[in-house]
Amino acid sequence: MARVKISEFRAKKMLLGDAYKGISIRPEAGAIPATGKWVAKVDQGVKKRAKQGLVSMGGKSALAKAINGWKKKGFSQFIVEPFVVHKPEEERYLSLERVRNGIRVLYAKEGGIEIETHPESVQTFIIRDSKDVVDVAKKTGIPQTFFEKLVEMFNRDFFAFLEINPLVVQKGNAIPLDAAGLVDSTASFFVKNSWTDADLVRPGAKHIREKHVEALAATTPAALSLRVLNKDGSIFFLLSGGGGSVVIADEASLRLPSSAIGNYGEYSGGPTREETYLYAKEIIELMLVSKSKKKALVIAGGVANFTDIKQTFAGIIDALSETAARLRQAKIKVFVRRGGPNEKAGLAAMEAFLKKERLFGSVYGSDAVITQAIEEATEYVQAPGGR
Repeated sequence: MARVKISEFRAKKMLLGDAYKGISIRPEAGAIPATGKWVAKVDQGVKKRAKQGLVSMGGKSALAKAINGWKKKGFSQFIVEPFVVHKPEEERYLSLERVRNGIRVLYAKEGGIEIETHPESVQTFIIRDSKDVVDVAKKTGIPQTFFEKLVEMFNRDFFAFLEINPLVVQKGNAIPLDAAGLVDSTASFFVKNSWTDADLVRPGAKHIREKHVEALAATTPAALSLRVLNKDGSIFFLLSGGGGSVVIADEASLRLPSSAIGNYGEYSGGPTREETYLYAKEIIELMLVSKSKKKALVIAGGVANFTDIKQTFAGIIDALSETAARLRQAKIKVFVRRGGPNEKAGLAAMEAFLKKERLFGSVYGSDAVITQAIEEATEYVQAPGGR
């Protein structure tokens, strides 16, 4: 089972039906109501949104300003709901999780964003059949009709986990203010009129360079990936070679603070010269805008089986050529360790280019240990002054 996050909007719509008045705002649809008091939130599976400034309250102009700010941070999916007037003592915590012996229910009479500071207040129940549903409703004071519908949806729509915090209980009614759910992605073929792949969300915001690489990867059978770890890091990677990439990244994490590592990802699976050029451009541009005072680019990996070193290095050289002056100005050095088909020709071309452009750090082939380049790159960024 692949447990994946589902949007808060869809989870609430499935539970409450037409009674739910929330609005999903995405790039292609959704608008903030002109009148009334509303609550806006990022709807991309982000935890502790209030503490991160990803929740806003007010009228149309205030929420529009908040959403535009979130968009600048890379978020693209939001939810706008009517503001619910309630007292803090009406807030409850409730979660359901599928476990081996049934559905585990966690409940606390005092809910809200500080629930984690009071773990002793959480009660645990196990639901195995309909009698247990009625029993849990009675013991917790959750309206029985609401709770029965919640458990029915949980089973019918292949939920693996659902957390409602807070759940407001007032005058015999239950109102879920915040909800976070995980569903079984392999069940998308079986669910009917509830959720689709479009309702599944990726947590957090994507950096613009990640989006570019993702779009590029969709056009090629080669494997291209990028994850931005710290946009102001000092070490940036152009990695290739599966397990070899992991070894190199691990070595970097042992030698440097985690904040020094700008990115992780790799190009593999035999990308063309053009594809490697486009991929390398994204990492180079990411590195150039980093605010770190001293930076290095590490081009490294294991010994490739069929990725052509000469061809891919030609693509990287194309990208470096376009930015050589800016790289020199930023005092960036390039450190290389790679092996595979056409290794000697590729390494020779890379070394000649780096020396010509005064970007040379070091260049090694498969006869050097796999961590050689990262060791020297680490020494470079940690050394005071020049090298």
